[in-house]
Amino acid sequence: MSKFFSNVLTNISDFFDNIGQYADDVLIALIKIAGIIVLAGIIIAVVKRVTRRVVKKQTDRKPNSAIAKKAGTVQTVTNSIVKYAIYFFAVMGILGVVGLGDVISSMLAAAGIGGIVIALGAQSLVKDIMSGMFMLFENQLTVGEYVKIADNEGTVESITLRTTTIIKFTGEFVTIPNGSIDTVINYSRGGHLAIIDMPVSLDTDIELAGKLMQDAGLDYMAAHDNILEEPRVLGIIEFGDSEMVLRMIMRVTPLTHWETERALRRIIKEAFDKNGVTLPFPHRIVVNK
Repeated sequence: MSKFFSNVLTNISDFFDNIGQYADDVLIALIKIAGIIVLAGIIIAVVKRVTRRVVKKQTDRKPNSAIAKKAGTVQTVTNSIVKYAIYFFAVMGILGVVGLGDVISSMLAAAGIGGIVIALGAQSLVKDIMSGMFMLFENQLTVGEYVKIADNEGTVESITLRTTTIIKFTGEFVTIPNGSIDTVINYSRGGHLAIIDMPVSLDTDIELAGKLMQDAGLDYMAAHDNILEEPRVLGIIEFGDSEMVLRMIMRVTPLTHWETERALRRIIKEAFDKNGVTLPFPHRIVVNK
C-alpha cells in the first residue's frame, strides 16, 4: 500500500513538473511570437517613412511633374511589396516557433509554392498581382491621375500589387482588385476636347451665331494658357422640335475641358443676349375646329 501511494505521489510530482516546464515553453513561444510581430511592424513603418521622405523630396522639387507622380506610385508599390514580404516571413517565423516550420518546409518542397497557392484557392490573388505588375510596367496610370475604371471615376490614391484605390469626385474611396481591371480611361494624359453645344431657335442667323461662338472662343484662348488649338465651329449637329444645336470644339490641356466648357457656355450666352440671338423655347400650335 505504501508503495502504491509513493507511486501516486511521484506521478503527481512529475505532472506538476511537466506543467511548469510546459508553461515555461509556452511563455517563451509567446515572447518570440510577439517579438516577430513587433519587428515586422517596425520594418514596415521604417520602409513607409523612408519612401515618404523620398517622394516628398521629388514633389517639393517639381510638384506637378511626371517624375513626382511616378514617385508617388513607386511609394505605394514599394510599401505593398515590403508589406507582403514581411507578412510572409513573419508567418513562417511564427509557424517555426510553434513547431510547424518543418511541416511547412516539407509541403513546399513536395508540392512547390505554386501548387500550395493554387491548393489554397488563391487563383484570384495571383491574377490580381500579375495584372498589377503588368499595369505598372506598361505605365497605364500613376498616383494622382484622374481615371475611369469600369463605372468608377476619380483620382488615383494608391496602387499596390493587388489593388488600385481611387477617390471619386464626391469623396468616396473605391478599392478595385487589379485582376478585375479590363479598361482604363486616363483623363490626365494627352489633349482633351472641350465640346460646347449651344441650342438656338430655328429662325436664328446661323452665320451670326457661329461668328459669335468663334469670337468668344478666340477671346478665351487669348486670356488662358490651357488652349492647345484654336476653336472650331462645326455648325449644326442636331435639330429638335423648336431648336437647332450649334457645336464648337477646342483642344485643351488635360483635365481643363470641364472648366473651359462651363466658362464658354456663359460667355457665349452673354454674347447671344447682346446680339439678339435667342435661345429656343417650346412652340405650340393650337387648331380650333
